[in-house]
Amino acid sequence: MENDEILNQIESGKSEEHDVEVKEESFYRYLVFWIGDQKFALPAEDVQEILTYNEIYFVPFVPPYIRGYANRHGQPYTVFDLLMLFENNGIEGSHLLILKVPDDQIALLISDVDEIVKVPDSKIYSLTSHDETSQYFSGAINVEETEIFILGVAKILERLELDIERS
Repeated sequence: MENDEILNQIESGKSEEHDVEVKEESFYRYLVFWIGDQKFALPAEDVQEILTYNEIYFVPFVPPYIRGYANRHGQPYTVFDLLMLFENNGIEGSHLLILKVPDDQIALLISDVDEIVKVPDSKIYSLTSHDETSQYFSGAINVEETEIFILGVAKILERLELDIERS
């Protein structure tokens, strides 16, 4: 078999000799950021905007992990302090991640933005631990041999709903 035929088969995803499909791996983009001294990730398409520190307006009678509201273009965004949720310790953050959440206006208070990474399917993992904090993560990615947890925003919002119902 000539080299050109082999290349054509690889590009088409099939091999005559072995009748094997060659699958091209999918890649996903994640925004990696810091909350305190730990890195976390979110799918890049879930982040609408990154803002430098805006004034946060205190709101009484909300769970302690809700810092208050931030004004973005005249619209109020609920600001979550995830370090308070995870470790019961507030963050001294200076950036807000404005999230794309249907029917809600959510911002995460973070320490800093690290990078945007392109991660192959083979480096995205589900979590096997089921402790109290792991429920807020949808998985983990492996970037340069470092495991970074992916936030599960839906689970965090479910927790807020439960806490508000209880009050």
